[in-house]
Amino acid sequence: MTPVQKKVRQYLAAIGHRGGLASRRELTKSHARQMVAIREARRAAKKAGKPWPPRDPKSRKLLKLS
Repeated sequence: MTPVQKKVRQYLAAIGHRGGLASRRELTKSHARQMVAIREARRAAKKAGKPWPPRDPKSRKLLKLS
């Protein structure tokens, strides 16, 4: 590799490292469980041929979508 390529590679690595640190997030247990519940509900709705997101307010409230 030429010296210019090495510098470009170092620069891009630094940018990627900063972006990776900024985009990290920590999930609480309750939020992770809620995400899983929504994913499973979406999967079940698609399998049953129902619309997603659910149209009835009760289901929306249970999943905390509204």
